[in-house]
Amino acid sequence: MARRLRGFTLVELLVVIAIIGVLVALLLPAVQAAREAARRSQCQNNLKQLVLALHNYESQSMVFPPGCLHSVPPRPGRSGNSFGPSFYGLLLPHFEQGPLYDKLTWIGASPGYINEASPSAGRNTNRAPVLAAGVIKAMRCPSSAGPISNGYEFQAHYAGIAGCAEPATFVETRVTTVAVSGQPTLQGGGGMLVPNRAATFADCLDGSSNTIFLGEMSGRLERLTPGTFSFVTASGTDHGWLMGCRVTGTPPNLDPSNRQDDDRCFNVNTVRYRPNQEPFAFQTFPGMASNIGANNPLSSQHPGGVLVARCDGSVAFITENVQLETLKRLATRDDAQPTGEY
Repeated sequence: MARRLRGFTLVELLVVIAIIGVLVALLLPAVQAAREAARRSQCQNNLKQLVLALHNYESQSMVFPPGCLHSVPPRPGRSGNSFGPSFYGLLLPHFEQGPLYDKLTWIGASPGYINEASPSAGRNTNRAPVLAAGVIKAMRCPSSAGPISNGYEFQAHYAGIAGCAEPATFVETRVTTVAVSGQPTLQGGGGMLVPNRAATFADCLDGSSNTIFLGEMSGRLERLTPGTFSFVTASGTDHGWLMGCRVTGTPPNLDPSNRQDDDRCFNVNTVRYRPNQEPFAFQTFPGMASNIGANNPLSSQHPGGVLVARCDGSVAFITENVQLETLKRLATRDDAQPTGEY
């Protein structure tokens, strides 16, 4: 008589499936955490590469690059100045982007704005090589789920720190009020990457380990309407990594002759709020704006905080719960205040 083979009963099969499900549920967070750790490590390496480029620039030029620059020729059909480049443009040869740098021009109308009207240096000369270069990995945090561009300009996730606004424990007078879409923002000049001014190590009186060069801006911020979000980069949501400014001068004397109708400064940030501050809305937090608020918060999709690069070349993680005054001291090169724990 043939032996009867016994298979799994339905109950046994369901138990096995349940055990597998529990194991997957236990392992998935660990896998996700490992992936985020790898992404955060790459983001940290990006910041190290950029701060090394800043040091290389200083070794060659004896100064650091300005955070952003204006260009003297006017925009097509406009008066005043036009958009010069951000510090990223000046750093290109120092982080393996020399061939791109050599293809760009730095004179003429709006060399920093590749979507400028024609004829202009930005549209007619710089647009094609910038778009052909595509995404430059050293400028972007791999943890960010945000778009790589706004459709015509690629964006960067690390802003130059121009200073702070409204500190409580020291006096900061190097601030200019800049209107964005009719709303006031506070553009600072007490940091190391400021508009139209090249800082030096001698300016960093607080010490290079107590001053930050770069801060992450790659997060997903909820807006005033619940369930709506913005991915706000170093150049806001509407422009790219090459965009500088039109305005002359440096805070507190930004636009000293009051010639410009546009005083926005792209790819630099003035610390006014804590990291990942929400809602992203000027009605609640004046100085925030998509295009572009000088006081948009540092942000990231790393759990719990953001990465920053210090002037000594090191990278640190700043938690969302950091004392805001501590962050403002770190953003200022010469406040003469102890930074405290962070």
